[in-house]
Amino acid sequence: MYKLLIISIFLMASVVLNAGSEFDKDITVLNQTRDEKVTKVFKEMMATYDDENVDEFFEYVSEDRFIQDYMLFYDAIELDMRVYDTLSIDTWIDKITEDGVKRFLYVRWEKRYLSTLGDSDTEIVQRGYSRFLFDEVNGKYKLIELAGNNFWGESSPEWKEEVPQIAGQEPETSKVVASTGVAVAMGLPDLTVTILDCSGGNIYFTLNNEGIGDTTAGSIEYEVYDGSIPATNAYTYNNDIAAGTSTGPISQSHNCDAVYGGSVTVDPNDLINESDETNNQDSL
Repeated sequence: MYKLLIISIFLMASVVLNAGSEFDKDITVLNQTRDEKVTKVFKEMMATYDDENVDEFFEYVSEDRFIQDYMLFYDAIELDMRVYDTLSIDTWIDKITEDGVKRFLYVRWEKRYLSTLGDSDTEIVQRGYSRFLFDEVNGKYKLIELAGNNFWGESSPEWKEEVPQIAGQEPETSKVVASTGVAVAMGLPDLTVTILDCSGGNIYFTLNNEGIGDTTAGSIEYEVYDGSIPATNAYTYNNDIAAGTSTGPISQSHNCDAVYGGSVTVDPNDLINESDETNNQDSL
C-alpha cells in the first residue's frame, strides 16, 4: 500500500512537471510566432513605402490605437513620397522586446535617397536607429508608435517634433551628401520676408529662412509690388539661405508710404518646396 502511494505521488508529480514544461514550450513558440509576425509586417511596410503606395502603407498602421498624431504622420509620409526618391534601404533588426502582446522592434538602418528639394536632386545617405511599436489588432500586428531617428516622415518638421528620442540613436551628422561627403541638416526651408524701412524712394527688407533645412536652388526669386502704379517687379537673390539665417538688408526702388502701400513676396511662383507656403509675404 505504501509503495503504491509513493508511485502515485511520483506519477502525479511527473504529469504536473511535464504539463508545466509543455506550457512553457507553448509560450515560447507563441512569442516566436509573434516576433515573426512583427518582422514580416515591418518588411511589408518597407516595401509599400519604397513603392510609394501610401494607401497600402497605412493598412499596416492602426488609426484607432496610434499614439501620435495620425493625420500628421499621414501627411509626412505623403510628403516623403513627393520629395524623396529612395535608391536603397538596408535594415538590421537589433532586438525585439515585448509588452504583453505588443512588440517593440529596434532597427538599425541605412538609407540612400534623392532629395528633390530645390531645383536639383541631391543624393543623401542617412543612418539611423529607430524603435517601432506594434500592437495586435484583430489578429494582425499594426504600427502604433515611432521613436528614434526618422526612418519614415523625415521630410516633415512638424512630424519630427512628434517623435521621441531613444538611447543609441544616430546624431543628425550621420546624414551626408553622397557626392561631397559633407554632413548636412536636412529638412524643409521656410522662407519669409521682413520689411525694415521704406523711405527716399527705396524699400529695405530681408529674406529669411525660418525652416530647419537650407535652400538648395542656388537662387531665390522675389517680387516687389508697387502700390502707386500698381506694378510688380521681379528680382532674383543669387544665393541660398541656410536654415535659421537671413540675408543682409536688400533695397529696391519703390514708391511706398501710407497711401501707396505695397509688399514684398519671396518665391512667388512656389519653385522652392517649403514647410509653410503661406507666409512668404510682408506688406506695408
